Amino acid sequence: MMRLVIAGLVLLAAACSSQPQTYRDLERVAHEQQREAISRPPPDTCQMAAHRDLIGREGASIDQSTLPAGARVICYNCPVTLDYSAERLNVDLGADGKVARLHCG
Repeated sequence: MMRLVIAGLVLLAAACSSQPQTYRDLERVAHEQQREAISRPPPDTCQMAAHRDLIGREGASIDQSTLPAGARVICYNCPVTLDYSAERLNVDLGADGKVARLHCG
C-alpha cells in the first residue's frame, strides 16, 4: 500500500513539474511552421515542371495531345470556369498569343 502511495506521489510530482506552453511558445512554433511552408515549393500536382518549355512559345503551335489529360489552354482575357482541380494544367496565353505562364488548377 505504501509503495502505491509513493508511486502516486512521484507521478503527481512529475505531472506538475512540466511547464504548460505559453502563448509565446505557441506563437513561436506557428511562425516556424509558416516559415517552413513558405520556403517549401508547392507540389507539382499537374505535371507543370514537365511542360516548362512551353513558356514563350506561340499558343497556336501547342500540340494539345502532348499535354496531360484535362489540360486547358486559356487565351488572353477569355472567361474560364472557376472550379479548381489540382491535377489540371492551365496554360495561360498573354496578349501577344504566347504562353505567359503555367499553373495548376
